[in-house]
Amino acid sequence: MTETTASLFAGAAGYYARYRAAYPDDVFAGIAARLGLDGTQRALDLGCGPGTATLPLAGYVAEVVAVDPEPAMLAEGRRSAGQAGVGNITFVEGDSSGLARLGLGAFDLALMAASFHWMDRPATLRTLDGMIRPAGAVVVVTGSVSGTAPDVPDRPTWADAVVAVRERWIPFRRRWRGDARSDRRTYGQVRREHRDLLGASAFGRVEAFEVRWERRHDVESLVGLQMTMPDSTPGALAERAGDFRDDLRAELIRIEPSGVFVEPIRTEVLIGRRE
Repeated sequence: MTETTASLFAGAAGYYARYRAAYPDDVFAGIAARLGLDGTQRALDLGCGPGTATLPLAGYVAEVVAVDPEPAMLAEGRRSAGQAGVGNITFVEGDSSGLARLGLGAFDLALMAASFHWMDRPATLRTLDGMIRPAGAVVVVTGSVSGTAPDVPDRPTWADAVVAVRERWIPFRRRWRGDARSDRRTYGQVRREHRDLLGASAFGRVEAFEVRWERRHDVESLVGLQMTMPDSTPGALAERAGDFRDDLRAELIRIEPSGVFVEPIRTEVLIGRRE
């Protein structure tokens, strides 16, 4: 993550905490079973956001160090941990590019949940190779907002309305990343990239599993969810944010007057270990 990238998420922390779905219990139970987590491990959550994955992970390990470059995200994480009575999490401001300089010590696993794609992934894996204990692992969890991606199977018909509004208000999607190719990369391609990069790293023994689930939305939760997307956060849309939300509400009500929307989600977990 870069300073420019982090600035896009200014003003988005509250939306993340409220509208990004918690991962199903099966995700963390599956990770724990495969890695033999027994409450004694030390874990790193890199790119933790408001603690969406941090809090459930904390139930399986002795300690989680949660790192994110956005102070407001960390504040939401601390608030959520306090409300839940979870006391084994330390929230630290930082990012993947400066991870080695934070002096965080050694870990048994590093988790990156819906954050790995923001990083210099080969460099991050090299850094983690120096931080993860010999029998440890790197875990990459895909995002839980994939139901509207163009190449997702069982994509709901109402997703076309979301895409149409986004195209009206964000005609040059992801141009802010400085990557002219980024608007042509699909969800499936990103998944394959994660797997290939793990396979080429020190953590080249890769195991994968997938959890399929559904999330029910109303109009406001779908609108709020869009405010967590990198190219439509309050920071990215700036003065256009209010008009974007109004347009999306109207389009969603037009296409589905009942106001009930079901999103099929496939969350993939990649576990990379040393040979």
